[in-house]
Amino acid sequence: MKEKVFPDAEVNSFFKKHFLMFVVNIRGDVELTDFKGAVMPEKKYAREKHVRATPTFIFFDLDGNEVTRYLGAAQNITEFMWLGEYVVNGVYKEMPFLKYKQQKQKEKPK
Repeated sequence: MKEKVFPDAEVNSFFKKHFLMFVVNIRGDVELTDFKGAVMPEKKYAREKHVRATPTFIFFDLDGNEVTRYLGAAQNITEFMWLGEYVVNGVYKEMPFLKYKQQKQKEKPK
């Protein structure tokens, strides 16, 4: 993901436009401030959010409430873009990402 997906111009542009992104090292000691103002090391924050493997992508609303998460690396740029669209368009309220992905794969030109 670091080498192929994140550097892609379309991915970079879309995610910067729609999201504030930050990386948390699940074993890290760098202090961060959560949405409620509590200061803690990264690893404690990760434990509290039940992140045990990486990558884990957690999407929060503007009030700091988790709306959805995706565990694991996206297969490719297209799938990661679908994940972003899934969140931006609020589809997470209607169906799981796997179902959305299956629909997108059917629509995708061969």
